Amino acid sequence: MKKSTPFFITLLLLLLTQTVICQNLVINEIVTSNTTINQDEDGSYQDWVELRNNSASAINLTGFGLTDDATLPYKWTFPNVSIGAGQYLLVWCSDKNKTVPGSPLHTNFKISSSGEAITLTNASGVTLDVVPATVILQNLSYGRLPNGTGSFKFFNVVTPAAANGTVGYTEALSPPTFSKESGFLTAGFNLTLSTSVPGATILYTLDGSEPQSSNLGGTTYSYKK
Repeated sequence: MKKSTPFFITLLLLLLTQTVICQNLVINEIVTSNTTINQDEDGSYQDWVELRNNSASAINLTGFGLTDDATLPYKWTFPNVSIGAGQYLLVWCSDKNKTVPGSPLHTNFKISSSGEAITLTNASGVTLDVVPATVILQNLSYGRLPNGTGSFKFFNVVTPAAANGTVGYTEALSPPTFSKESGFLTAGFNLTLSTSVPGATILYTLDGSEPQSSNLGGTTYSYKK
């Protein structure tokens, strides 16, 4: 028994080290309604989850689980792939179920744009990270700020497989409602913009300039004759 003690301690230290490393693996950014951001290898716009390895060592993801159903932590499992120290891994949530190492990864589920919790579990059954069920508007993302370590914020500048931006928002408002649909019209009409968000302010311009609270008077353009 005494002879095996050093081996047992070494094995225990290795397991503890691996556990600490895996706890530095996080879900860093997700997109649930992608129509213009980035395309997969088939040329289609799909949901995706971005992982980041915050540790100083590579992490092998064999047998790790990713799911949109907390009762099924291994709804989709990773093949024999690794994520390097400080690196990112993009997993398409497309329902295409592709698990070939070295090729783009696709889960066997999609993420509902109405909000689903996304859970990452290691091969030992330990939950590493959870993104709460959140409604994310089209072509926005929900990610960590500061990058890799902070709480989740909304981003209008989406960064797949790269560091999150430095500007995030705690709330993403639904767009205003227009009283008339866009189109080619032959007669004038009155247009009303409205919102159901309490306390929200709608900014608009009539000269093509960007609506900003600091530019309510619009922009004066000068033309050379």
